[in-house]
Amino acid sequence: MKNHPLEGKIATVKFDSGLEFRLDFLADHKMRWTSTREADAGATDVETIHIESYPSGIFSIDWVEETGLCVSYTLDTVNHFVKSFMTFTDDSYRGGRRPFIHEGPFHFILENGEPDLAVI
Repeated sequence: MKNHPLEGKIATVKFDSGLEFRLDFLADHKMRWTSTREADAGATDVETIHIESYPSGIFSIDWVEETGLCVSYTLDTVNHFVKSFMTFTDDSYRGGRRPFIHEGPFHFILENGEPDLAVI
């Protein structure tokens, strides 16, 4: 039995900031992100995620990385769009955390890279 509706899914994200990722939604509330930007040389990690499902194909996915980077994605799976709010340590900002917001297209794919057209 799946822990959440995205388990087993693979997605691509291309943010307006230039960041690009492949997201593998794994069992036990885990997600592997892998940078697909050439500049990042395939940087990857597995995160423990908190995920909530809302009506109309909307999902909220949140995690805290080992570095302290806090990430929150709002996925719109119907309109193939993601918005991200992140914060990281920066003493020059209020509360010692700098916010970073970016957005862009989000698409489910199959392992072979073809579009995954299955409805969630």
